[in-house]
Amino acid sequence: MSDITRRISRWKAKYSPDIAAQTTARIFDDMTARYEASMIALNSMEIDTKQVLSASGIDTMYIVFYLDFARQLFRLSHGRTISGPTLAREAQVLLEKWQARGLDPAVLAAIRFEVFSVPAPAA
Repeated sequence: MSDITRRISRWKAKYSPDIAAQTTARIFDDMTARYEASMIALNSMEIDTKQVLSASGIDTMYIVFYLDFARQLFRLSHGRTISGPTLAREAQVLLEKWQARGLDPAVLAAIRFEVFSVPAPAA
């Protein structure tokens, strides 16, 4: 119990709502700009994905699942240091996950390549 009490008292000594508010106020404009840029990129990606789905003739009932795949790939590739062969392998893992859930692998591959410009991983 003393360990818990000690941890709590140390946290209370370090944490100050005033300092947290000052820090947030200082970085708020930058946070807002990054969030807005990210939402613009996300919206653009969703529009591109919907165009691929429309061209593929996917039933509207399944669009939400393909968009979930695209959002996961967006999260993986957007603003991260992951790229090249590593990104291609990680995208393939996502593709296989969604294929196992019943989605068409050809459409998933089209989204991966046409929307994200990520090729299939080298064998």
